[in-house]
Amino acid sequence: MLKSKGMFITLEGIDGCGKSTQSRRLADWLTERTNTPTIRTFEPGGCEECVTLREFILSRHDYAPMTELLLFLADRAEHVNRVITPELAQGHNVICERWNESTLAYQSGGHNLYAETVKALIASCNFPKPDVKILLSVTPETAITRITSRGKSDRFEDEGLVLMRKVCGAYERLADMGELVRVDCSSLNESQVFDAITREIGGILWRSR
Repeated sequence: MLKSKGMFITLEGIDGCGKSTQSRRLADWLTERTNTPTIRTFEPGGCEECVTLREFILSRHDYAPMTELLLFLADRAEHVNRVITPELAQGHNVICERWNESTLAYQSGGHNLYAETVKALIASCNFPKPDVKILLSVTPETAITRITSRGKSDRFEDEGLVLMRKVCGAYERLADMGELVRVDCSSLNESQVFDAITREIGGILWRSR
């Protein structure tokens, strides 16, 4: 059993890619592998103080793109202050579903804000940097099928295939630039996806031992 300092891991991808499923499995694996408590969280709304903000963000369709961006960054700032930084300071592992790359993919790639403006605002917030950022890559068509089968959607999911394709393209470009580790979830089953994720993280754990 490896003993490691706490890790900060983010899982990215379009809605329906399997982030929550893999996050649950990864938390158990990482806790056992590192002998360190692992905290699962998500955005937006990853702490009690942000629940109302999450509902506010996801319930409206008519925000200006810049308003939407600033709301997400406000949510992240509170999330960092109340959950992520305190847990990392205790040496705990943190797995977060969505992070800065979601903001770039959705608000820039999906809703056409200038990418350099989004990057500059994110950089000005000085958020913690993950040890590894994983993209769970699926086709928009696969994601829509999964979302439909759940029978419940939020306003981003309701925008449908056009938005999904734009966001998916933005994520893939980030992976091509080396900003994300890509795991192809369209061609792998759940266990194969998990194996690919743990191989990547296991390699980092061994290198940092």
